[in-house]
Amino acid sequence: MIIEVDITKYNINYELQYVQFMVGLLRPYIEFECFDTEEKTTNLAGESVPKKGLKIFRKKEGSDPELIDENDFIQFIQVDFLNLCEEAKKKCNDELTKEKKGKREFEGKSKSYGPEGGTTIPQDMQRKNYDSKIEYYRNINVSMTGFTTSQDEILLDGSSSVVPPQFSKNFALKQHFLKSNIDKLEQISKVCFERISLIEDVLLFLKNVKDHYRKL
Repeated sequence: MIIEVDITKYNINYELQYVQFMVGLLRPYIEFECFDTEEKTTNLAGESVPKKGLKIFRKKEGSDPELIDENDFIQFIQVDFLNLCEEAKKKCNDELTKEKKGKREFEGKSKSYGPEGGTTIPQDMQRKNYDSKIEYYRNINVSMTGFTTSQDEILLDGSSSVVPPQFSKNFALKQHFLKSNIDKLEQISKVCFERISLIEDVLLFLKNVKDHYRKL
């Protein structure tokens, strides 16, 4: 799952920008629907206007969104969503460890020779596979490749199968992508801890979505 939201575009010290950021962050999982109720309230201009209501839908793959209540949303945002972030960080870290181990093992099997520091093909490896690994582990300057990670993409699945192709073809690129994704996930966890660690914080967020949020 890829979330398209760029935290650097928001100053989350401001309530409305924080709400906009969180709505975008949760969009793959949660949909908010504001509506006018039959009740009336008075706005700042002294006018009688419909009181706002809020419906919350939990999106599920392969089925229609499910209407949930405040308690379900609190469970999702304070438990389920944070678990997704932690699991994604663990998968990314595991992938980083796996990649580094693979590089060490390959370098250990490839014996150095000559003054130029070349290597020999391991006995249990075919030439084509060897050349492929040499190219994969080749040192490159990531900043010179043009394949920089998008600030507005956060991967909530750290497995190698969903690492974008342009980052999967080289060891350094893949390391760059995974480390960047871990950093983004840590930023999300920090925001959630600071802004929605209390139930009353979540309720305030929902109230602001209902009363003040407008789709951009």
